[in-house]
Amino acid sequence: MRVLLPLTLTLLTGAAGAAGYPVTVTHTSGQTTLRAEPRRVVALGPHALDLLLSLGVQPVGYGEASHIATRDYGSPIRQIRYLGSRVTGAPINVGDRFNPNQEVLLSMKPDLIVGENYAAANYPALTRLAPTLLFHGIHSGDWQKSIVTLGRALNREPQARAVLNRHATFIRRAAQDVPAPLRGARALVVWNAGGPQRDVFTVLGPRDWTGGFFQSLGFRLTLPGSADPALGEGYRKVSSEALASLDADVVFLIASSRNTTAQARRDWQANPLAQRLNASRSGRVYVLDAQLFSRLRGSIAEELMVRELQRQWKP
Repeated sequence: MRVLLPLTLTLLTGAAGAAGYPVTVTHTSGQTTLRAEPRRVVALGPHALDLLLSLGVQPVGYGEASHIATRDYGSPIRQIRYLGSRVTGAPINVGDRFNPNQEVLLSMKPDLIVGENYAAANYPALTRLAPTLLFHGIHSGDWQKSIVTLGRALNREPQARAVLNRHATFIRRAAQDVPAPLRGARALVVWNAGGPQRDVFTVLGPRDWTGGFFQSLGFRLTLPGSADPALGEGYRKVSSEALASLDADVVFLIASSRNTTAQARRDWQANPLAQRLNASRSGRVYVLDAQLFSRLRGSIAEELMVRELQRQWKP
């Protein structure tokens, strides 16, 4: 299958060949020109890391959260959840993914920084250190567009096309492998932060990356009326009372913020209104980790998500 590039992602420097430099690519914060093929790449956040690893690129630096008090990720399997087993080196910790340590970045001499649009406030400063690409990643279909742009910037367009083709086949087969009782079922996909917010649920719709993922597996999303435009990442927040009226065949409960899957499960089981749902009565409530089902957002993440669902679906 041939992947057609959107016009905004095509090479803007007409004199350069498909694999030649300089190249200029368009991303969420503008246009960036790369004079040579990047060799030292920094990933700001798990989404950027997923994209890079999908293309076979190992980062020299990684930024996750400012509270990580370590110089480098010398034990990535332990330090970088879900993706660490695919990191073969010991990337330097550059601090907060949205506000990385610029002194550390400067000392590393990167030739490309990859992150999300949440770092847009620091984009001018980042571009003074190295060419920087920032991507949207929270909506359905975002990563597929971003990986094409990133493949162009890294001289890895064939790899990007291969990722898209392989992933499309993987998702198609995963949808066919959904257990018969769940195939085409009405699904309620919700975040829950726990604690004082344990009785408030954010319903995810098809535009959200996670909601779109479940829809791609053939589930029919149950939604509470119209979307709330104030919730760019969600669809609508509802109370336990409203949740009880959104009866569905299956519930995918994502423990978000500082909530844990164990606590989210306990809170759900202790919620008499949640227990009224058909999904609760039939034992079809699946509690999931937001780190995997919300934060990574890429081809590797979706494959790991399918594996986790299949694990929970086993009798």
